[in-house]
Formats: sequence, C-alpha cells, structure tokens
Amino acid sequence: MLEKPETELLPEEHPAGARVDSLLPFATEDVSHSVPMGPNDDWNDITSEFFDCVKDLKLGELVHDSTFGLLEAMSAIEMMDPKMDAGMSCNREATPLTFETAVETGQIKLTNLLPKESIGIIDAVYSCMVSWLEGHSMAQTVLTCLYLHKPNKIECKTMRSFSITIQKIINLIRNVTLRANVYEEEDFQHSSFEYNLCAEVTEAKAMNMLKAAEEELIKKTKDSEDEREKEELQALLARVRFTRLLCQSLVGMYPLKQGPSWQHGQEVAVQSTVSLKTEMIDIVKSLNGALELAQTIEKTIELGTQPEEGSDTPNPMGFSMMVNQRFLPPTFPRSTKIKDRHCSIQYLMELLQRIKHACKIVNCTNFHAALNFLMDFSKKFAPCLLSRSIPQCLYLPVGRMVFGVKPLTEVLKESAKAFIAPPALRPDNPLYSNPFAVNCVNSFFEYNEQTFYTLFAICGYNRARQRDRLGMIMVNFAHLQDEAERVDVYLHSLTPKSENSRHLACFGTWVFYHCLRAMSFYLLAGLELELYSVHEYLYIFWYLYQYLFGWIVSALTRAETFLAEQEYAADLKVGPKSNQKKPKPKKRKAKTDVKEILFNEAMQTLCGGYYKALAGFIKEDRIPEPLPMFDNELVRFEHRFSPFATLSTPPPMPYSEFRLMKMEMLQASATDLYASAAKHFHEARTLLETFPNPDEEWNDIVKVAKMNFVMMNLLASGHSRQSKLSPEFDFSCHRYFPIIKQRK
Repeated sequence: MLEKPETELLPEEHPAGARVDSLLPFATEDVSHSVPMGPNDDWNDITSEFFDCVKDLKLGELVHDSTFGLLEAMSAIEMMDPKMDAGMSCNREATPLTFETAVETGQIKLTNLLPKESIGIIDAVYSCMVSWLEGHSMAQTVLTCLYLHKPNKIECKTMRSFSITIQKIINLIRNVTLRANVYEEEDFQHSSFEYNLCAEVTEAKAMNMLKAAEEELIKKTKDSEDEREKEELQALLARVRFTRLLCQSLVGMYPLKQGPSWQHGQEVAVQSTVSLKTEMIDIVKSLNGALELAQTIEKTIELGTQPEEGSDTPNPMGFSMMVNQRFLPPTFPRSTKIKDRHCSIQYLMELLQRIKHACKIVNCTNFHAALNFLMDFSKKFAPCLLSRSIPQCLYLPVGRMVFGVKPLTEVLKESAKAFIAPPALRPDNPLYSNPFAVNCVNSFFEYNEQTFYTLFAICGYNRARQRDRLGMIMVNFAHLQDEAERVDVYLHSLTPKSENSRHLACFGTWVFYHCLRAMSFYLLAGLELELYSVHEYLYIFWYLYQYLFGWIVSALTRAETFLAEQEYAADLKVGPKSNQKKPKPKKRKAKTDVKEILFNEAMQTLCGGYYKALAGFIKEDRIPEPLPMFDNELVRFEHRFSPFATLSTPPPMPYSEFRLMKMEMLQASATDLYASAAKHFHEARTLLETFPNPDEEWNDIVKVAKMNFVMMNLLASGHSRQSKLSPEFDFSCHRYFPIIKQRK
C-alpha cells in the first residue's frame, strides 16, 4: 500500500466477513510493481503500518479524524463490502451460472421437459414478474430465469413459446409505464440491461406460437392415460392460455391505433371513440378469461416443482440469482426476495381486476369525468404502477390527443362549457364568432394546457407522490388564475352592449374550482399519509372547514346559477317552440351539480365537527402539545400551508388569523364545544343520507359521522370527563376522516 508523504493515511475498517488480505490483494506483492510510478511521483510504502493499525481495531470499528469523517468512512468501506459492493455478493457462488454453463453442465433442460418441471418454471417466472412490478430490478427478478436469456435455443415448443411471450409481455409493460411516465424510482426500474427481449419477434407471432403449443398440449392430454400426467398437462395448458390472454389484453391496450385527426371532423372522431369502446369490450373478455384461468393456476401450484427450502432461487431448475449481478450499478444493491407463488397469483388476479376497471375510462367523455375517475381509481384500489399507467395511456395515447383523436384543448373547452358555459364558448353568442375573442380563448387554452395535463398525470402517481406534486403545481395555478382573470376582462370588453349575458369570472371560476380541489386533496392526503401530528389537526380541519370546502360550494353554486341564466337567456332568444326541448338537459345538469354541492357541504360540516371537537380536547388539555423549546406552531403552520402562499385567489390565510379564531373558540366551555361538534356531525350525516344511491365512500363517511356524533354527545353529557387520556383517531373506516375514540 502506497501513500504520498504529505498525507497521513488513517486505518480503516475491513468489512464484516472479509479478510484483510482479500481487501488488499496486492499487499503480498512487490508494491513498486503493482502501482505505476511516474518520474515525479514520491510514494511511501505503509503496508506494514496499515496492518499494524488494523490489528488494534475490533470488527466494526473505524478511526475518526478531522480528515476522516463520515463521507470518507463510507467511501472506505464501500469497496468489497457485501452490503454496498454488488460484486462482492457473487462470493456466494464461485462462478455465477449462465445459460451456456447451465446447458454444458446439464443443469437446465432444453428438451423433454416434464410437465411438472414446466409448471414450476412458469410459476417461478410469474413470481419474478410480480416482484419486478413491485419495484425491484429486472436483473434481480425476471431476468434471473436462464430460459429467457436465449429462448430461441430452447427445443421444447411450450417453454420456447412461453419464454418469448413473457419477454413480449415484459416489454409491453415496460413501454406502457414509460409512456405514461407516472412512476418514481421506488415504483419501477425500467432498465432492461441490454437484453433485446426478442425484439425481432412480433407479439402476434409470439401468441401464434403459444396457440400452437396449446394445440400440442391438448393432443398430449387426450393421448395420456395416466391421470396424474393428464392433470399436470391440463395445469400446464391453463398457464399457457393465461399467458396468451394476458399478452393479448396488453397488446389491445398498447399501442393504441391512432384514430383520424380532429381536423377530419367531429363525427369521425366520435366514430373512432365508439370503435375504441368496442375494442375495450374484447379486451375485457380476454381479461375475464385470464381471471378464470388464474383461479385454476392457483389451485394447481403444488403440481409443479417447488423452490428448495432455505434457497433464494424461486425454482430448482432454470434460475441463477447472480447471473446479472455485474450489471447492477455500484450503489446499495437492493435485497430482492422473490414473492411467494400463491401471493403472486393473487397479485395477478387483483391486477387483472384493476385493469378491467381502468378500461372504463373510455366511457369518460369529458375531462372532468376522466379526472374524477382517475382520482377515485387511485383512492379505491391503491393500484400498482401498471394499473395506474393504463388509464393514462388509454386517455392520452398520443401526445395531447384524447383517445388519440381529439386535442386536449378541445376537451378542456368542453369541460369549461359544461361547468359554467362561458359566453365565448356558446355558438349562440356573438363572441363565439368574433375573431379576437376566438384567438384569445384559443391562446388561453393552448398556453395553459400543460397545467391540466400535469394535473391529470398527477392522479396516476402513487399516493405519496401525488401530494408532493400537487404542492408544486400550485405555482402553475397561480399563473393560470391570473391568465383567466385577464381573459374574462378582455372578453367582457368585447361583449356587445345589446347582449344581456356578461363574461365576468367565467374562466376564472372554472380555474378556481380546479385549484380548490387540488388544495383540498393536498391537505386531506396529509391525513391519509399520517404526516400531521395530532396537535396539528386543529388548523388543518379549520382551513378545510372555514375556507376550502366553503369556497368549493360557492364556486359550484355560482356555476350553476350562471348556467341557469344562460339557458334562460337562450330560451328567450330562440322562442317558445324550443321551451319544451330544454328541460331535460337542465334537469340532468342540475342533478349533477346538486350532488356535488351536497357532498362538499357535507364535507364542510364534517370538518367543522372535527374542528370543534379538537377545540374541546385542547380546552381540557387532552391533546399534548410539544415543548416550546423543541417546537414552534407558527413554523409548523406556515410549513403545512406553504404551497398555497403563491396563490392570490384564494388569498393565503395568515397564522395570526388562525391564532385569533382559536382564542375566540377556546373561550367557550368544553361542553359547548362537544355539543356543537355533535351538531355538525349530525348535519353532515343528514346531508349525505338525503341523496339516493350513495356510493361506498358516502356510506363510510356516514358511518364515521354517526360514530363521532355518539361520542361527542357522550362527552358533552360528562362521559370520561375525569379522564385526561388523549383521544384516539381511528382512520380504519375512512382514509381522511377518523373515528374519534375516548378511553376512560
């Protein structure tokens, strides 16, 4: 070991389980020959001193010095440390098994595979694929199967066709996720490590190969007289069919055929959308068939070869866990545990169900409906990356073209028109044909299209990343609101004085509504992700109760009123003959608005119940506050609402206002606060129960409101008043709104 004389080398730790001489392979050699010496180099040999220092260190100890801190220590132990150096893990196998070496040594079969051996390999591959879908590296999961390295050299028709099709499925999944681009590092690792995944074979050819393998297996099943063998052949046949149907479903969704351009006319685009819905019906049929076969696969897992006990390898034959170890980057190698076979099949069945539901996005004819669909999909299913990516690719398969045929700007215009019907978007208004107004409106939507595109994409991320990105998009909404306000003022100035309809705050209200929804979801997501301390709940529910949900109700009410005015003005213009044709659209629109207004009113009242209940707990000192020397409420408050600081509408609420309202609230007695909270919970429950055909989320919120109503009444009547135990907030029933429990 050499060093320059002006730098003192400090001893370093040798990694656990590693010998010192393996750390320094050149230590026993002539150092002058191991390191190239230049004419100006002046090196000292400190090998003996280094080993003397190492002898004084215990295992796991490091020498600390002003020039040898944590960064240097990490660098020192990175080389050849099994925890950090991917190459060191290969010490488990003297020589990692490759496809060639496995064939030469007879450790894998290329022909005459027994049915149970094929079943074991297929089940293990699906376990690896599920592990990959959960975020692990392809090199440490799917590509550990040696049969996938060179499938064309496999002589067994069943295994060859399966291996090629699995590669095509992997490539399809990879392409869908890359196109949707709603993943983070913890979700997905897209690198294929230079494997071409049978790029020369098309998906159609791969499925034809599987079809031929199916026919061969059917013939073998008929010819077999052994019941055990027949059972194994039928189980193998089910797996081959499942693979073909899965591939067929993914091919149907990606790549989507790009329909005719919007310029060819709306009627053609509508026909293209109808054909897309027809294709979805065929895809759902394939998914249903795959689901039935998955149940058969789950029942016959035991028929295949099973992994050896105590081994990391998912199957005794055909896998090498270290074959791709050298492909991994020189970072912390992830510990990859291949998923259990039963759990993997269950995962695939749930995945197929989620994909079936994701296909329903083709029925969302406007942007608002698609956005709601994706938000509900994300909340209900907690989906994996693939099922989150599929709606993104179905709705926006090509650039900014909805369903591949309609520009997103046109869909946004229709959304704004359905929400509040700005005069500039109504064909019966003079602004609709005014070239200056048309140019202004088109520029507004084209310039701000990216914000809504990003908002749609955010709904495809995992729940934690959704909140992060919603916080960042608030800056875009601030600019969007300014643009909308200027457009409304300009269009109002272009409105002829003879027109009764005004164009004030139309686009502004539409933008304001979407901004408020993003703000409310940002705060509620913090509750779901358990980011807030209990003592912070007070100002979170205060903001939701006093401002956000109230503003949403106000925006919806204004939009509904403006729509009614526009419809009434249109009826007066057209004449009495059309009056009989208008009521149906009015009633349908009013019904939708009433439901959304009702729901948000209930949410506002519910948050008011939590706000009053928390104030009562604080009044009785049941919620512990952090010590002032370690915490500052002002800093926490500003941190929680910092993303909203860039918005001018709604204006950011200062901490001083919350502090003043809190002091006024705490002047009331705890009994009055609990009684007021009970009243709020009862009102929320009553509002939600008045609307027919509630969905699952409505029923869950009703249950929460009932439980909290009972608890608040008990506390108001003196129940557990002597107890100073902190209340419990149970989020098991609903992700946002907890059931309040108070122990005696």
